[in-house]
Amino acid sequence: MVGDVVPGMEELHTAARALLETLDAAGIKLVTAESCTGGFLASLLTDIEGLSHGFDRGFVTYSKSAKQQMLGIDRALIEHSGAVSGPVVRAMAQGSLDRSRGGLALAITGFAGASDPDESESPGVTYVAAAIPHQSWVYREDFGKRPREDVRNLAAAAALAAGMQAMAWKQAL
Repeated sequence: MVGDVVPGMEELHTAARALLETLDAAGIKLVTAESCTGGFLASLLTDIEGLSHGFDRGFVTYSKSAKQQMLGIDRALIEHSGAVSGPVVRAMAQGSLDRSRGGLALAITGFAGASDPDESESPGVTYVAAAIPHQSWVYREDFGKRPREDVRNLAAAAALAAGMQAMAWKQAL
């Protein structure tokens, strides 16, 4: 979904602005659920002056227990699939939609640094989900072993791109 070039803050703010403008035109609020990015995506979105009203809320669910408690993800799903997986990121997006006034949810989970020895994915692997009511999309990105900041920026860019794609699909429905 994104290339190998790590986007800087200017590119990330441009992408965040474009998504918020699209959401504003459609009268839709955005919600986020983040793990490995630790709230970075939410921060990018609230940096956009004049459009941050389109952001409803963000959930930072770094631990497995936070995913369960804050987003209602079943412990068995996390144990079976792993915290860094397609099924869990989809559940993160859905859980954040269910617990907000959002009409679009973006979720990110992955390994920005060293991976968990109990997980099957390697460092740099990130899952991104975009969800609207009754529909969701999941993307797996492998950014390779890089500095945490690079993985964070790439994951945020992937989430913003997924949000734009979800809005295009929503308008086509």
